[in-house]
Amino acid sequence: MTDAAQYKTSEVDRLTSMMSDSPVIGVISVDGIPGPQLQGMRGLLRGKADMRVTKRTFLRLALQQVSGDRKGLDKLSDLLDGQVALVATDMNPFKLNKILEGTVTPTPAKGGETAPDDITIQKGDTEFKPGPIVGDFQKAGIPAAIEGGKVVVKKTVTPVKAGEPIPRDLAVML
Repeated sequence: MTDAAQYKTSEVDRLTSMMSDSPVIGVISVDGIPGPQLQGMRGLLRGKADMRVTKRTFLRLALQQVSGDRKGLDKLSDLLDGQVALVATDMNPFKLNKILEGTVTPTPAKGGETAPDDITIQKGDTEFKPGPIVGDFQKAGIPAAIEGGKVVVKKTVTPVKAGEPIPRDLAVML
């Protein structure tokens, strides 16, 4: 059996050190967060907390190593789903949460993602000129027609409810 690559053991050691040296540890999901927003989060945390985006396997190994010294950390392994980051700090966890919540900004919908809220398309005029886009609207489940030289949504619809996956056709139209 071969030994693990040096960078892998170094990463696990770094994560273990972060968890051992900080009284407050958090695991946050960074799935689907665009790079500029992630950099903004890091900027807000600079000097207050360390944030490390890493592989879940490395984080699980580090949690196993530290869980004997600190009760409750082993339960964080259950939260490792998707792309995650480890946050280690000595600040109040509620203040940390407030900082992180302050970085939330709406982003365009992407096909296949889970909708955080209901997606509602309001009845009325659109910016689109008449053409094949009317068929694209209808394919995405949005009733549309051409009226007065404009594409018009005929009635208010909610094609996706909170927690449902966003269809790719609809994401393109949004």
